[in-house]
Amino acid sequence: MIHKTKVLTLIVFGLLFINLSAQGDDFSNDPTAKLPDDDRKFRFGLQFSPNISWLKANTAGYESEGTKMGFSYGLSFEYFMSKNYLFSTGLTMLNSGGNISYKGIYDVSDVQNIVVYVPADVEVKYKLKYIELPLLLKLRTNEIGYLTYFGQFGFKLGFNYRSSSEYNYFHELTGIGGDKRSDILNESAPEEINWINLSLVIGAGVEYNISGNTSLMLGITFNNGFVNQLDTKVHVLDTNGDALIDIDGNPVYSEKDASANLNYFALNIGIYF
Repeated sequence: MIHKTKVLTLIVFGLLFINLSAQGDDFSNDPTAKLPDDDRKFRFGLQFSPNISWLKANTAGYESEGTKMGFSYGLSFEYFMSKNYLFSTGLTMLNSGGNISYKGIYDVSDVQNIVVYVPADVEVKYKLKYIELPLLLKLRTNEIGYLTYFGQFGFKLGFNYRSSSEYNYFHELTGIGGDKRSDILNESAPEEINWINLSLVIGAGVEYNISGNTSLMLGITFNNGFVNQLDTKVHVLDTNGDALIDIDGNPVYSEKDASANLNYFALNIGIYF
C-alpha cells in the first residue's frame, strides 16, 4: 500500500508540473503578483537547515532507535514559471543519520585469539553525509505587506559520499564468566550504506522582503526517503530468537537485505537575491 501511494504521488507531481510548465510565462494573467524584477525570471539564494533525522526500519526484527541532530547547507536556484509558481533546485550538503538495533553476532576473536562468533543484540549509530539535488515545485501567494507565503513539494536526489558507524554489542561470552557485557567499535561504513537516495519533500514557509530583490526565507520541510539505505544481509534467527550459528561456528545469513529509509525534518533558513 505504501509503495502504491508513492507511485501515485510521483504521477500526480509529474502531471501537475507539466500543466504548470504549459501555462506560458508572459505573466499577463496576474498583474498584481510580484516578481524580483519585471523582466527577471530567476533568482539565486543561500540556505542553511538544521535537521532531525532518523532511520525508519522496514525489516522484521530491526528497530529504529532514536534520532540524530544534523544540518545541511548549500545554494538555491529558482525559476519563475509564472508569477506564483516556481521551479526550485540547487545543490546542498546534508549531514544526517540514525540508529538501528537488531539481533546479530559479535566476533570475539580478539578475546579468545581464534575466530569465534556469538549471538548478540546489536545497536548501530550511523552518521551519513550526502550531496543533494532538490527538484521542487513552489507555490507562492502574492506579497502581503512585506511577506510572501509559500508551499512546496517535490523530490530530492541524494548521493552518499561519506558514512560511518558506531556498533554497540550486548552479548554473553561463553567460557569467560558468562557475563553480559557491551563493546563499542568505530568503523567506516561505505560498504554498509547505499550510495543513492531519493526523498519526497513537502514543506511550507514565508519570505520577508528586505529591499529590492533581497528576501529572507524561513520554512520547514519533511523529507521522506524512498530508497533503502542499508546494504547489509539479515541474520537467520534460531528458535530462541538469536542469530543462528552453524555447526562450523559461522553466522547464517538470509538472502534478504536489511531495509531502512532515511527521514528527516528540516528548519530552512535562507536568503534570496
